[in-house]
Amino acid sequence: MITTTVHDDIRAFAAAVRSHLDDLPADEVDDLLDGLEADLSDQASEAGDDFELPDATTYAAELRAAAGLPERGSVATPKKRFAIVDDVRHGWREIHDRVRANAAGAWLLDLLVSLRPAWWVLRGVVFYLWIFLSVMSRPSTGGILDAFLTLRYNPVSWAILLTSLLVSIQWGRGRWAPFRWIRVVRTVSTVIAVIAVPMLAGSISTAMTQLFTGWVDAPQVGYETPGLAIDGQRIRNIYAYDAAGDPITGVQLFDQDGNPLRTVQSDAASESYDPYFAGGGGPVPVPETYPGAAPQWNVFPLREVPAGEWTWDGVGGLSAARLPAFPFDRVQPLPEPDRSAVSTGLGPTPSSGVSPTPLVQPTGSITP
Repeated sequence: MITTTVHDDIRAFAAAVRSHLDDLPADEVDDLLDGLEADLSDQASEAGDDFELPDATTYAAELRAAAGLPERGSVATPKKRFAIVDDVRHGWREIHDRVRANAAGAWLLDLLVSLRPAWWVLRGVVFYLWIFLSVMSRPSTGGILDAFLTLRYNPVSWAILLTSLLVSIQWGRGRWAPFRWIRVVRTVSTVIAVIAVPMLAGSISTAMTQLFTGWVDAPQVGYETPGLAIDGQRIRNIYAYDAAGDPITGVQLFDQDGNPLRTVQSDAASESYDPYFAGGGGPVPVPETYPGAAPQWNVFPLREVPAGEWTWDGVGGLSAARLPAFPFDRVQPLPEPDRSAVSTGLGPTPSSGVSPTPLVQPTGSITP
């Protein structure tokens, strides 16, 4: 266990080393001494009573040599820095020293220092999430959960995660930052990660719970039945019967706006067969066709190509098409009073003594 005296000696040693490096820019000094007190504390814990601090002057000179910096006195005038940067650094050191002066504060700081490896791991996870959400393709379950779900089957995700963790841990140990621009990236990314962790904590917790419990709330994908349907059931054909209950063919149907009433969806109106039923093992409806005219899908009943004669050749399919059998040979006729009770205005009523003329004449024979 490290005593308070040893802690004080380590802090005094670090301050002495810093004073021997005060001719260097402040950011370079911070990089050189980053983690010094923590490393010495670890060495003191391992060595026990045999631990001895080196000479501060010699140690500072060795740091200069290891970093490739010139000796003291040969350094040019330090580069000008923004006053606000120096103020922040000095203010942070003052706060650190005041907290260290208190026994409880020193204990808390030591605890936080011991938890640094956990932060390194968490920072690596944040790096992985940034990379995943920015550049990687992912399924449609959404957001952070995708980043963990992809670990089940994508080795590239594992490679990115492990690389992010390794870089974060090495940066935490003061390694893999030989150039100034890398150290700047490390500092900036660390600050952003600190800000991002509270924002991502809830999402990460939820995603990990869903991952390890096997519960994934997959999005519901809507499906709309194409063409004409009743209660979600696709309508293949329409059969008409007249007032007397007899089947009729060649019936042209329109909606309330005068648009042709079709059983197929809009993008299939120019096709020569119903793509919804094509290849499905049943009859395939085809439209009425006339030379020089577009296919007419509103003339019922539609002709159909039997399942056994269907081919993907449009010409062959049309040649095999024929009127299907009506579901009933005849249906119950409408009662005479009901037909004469209302005048449609489209022709004389039965009460006028003139026989009504059918509005639609059969255009072909019925195949029973």
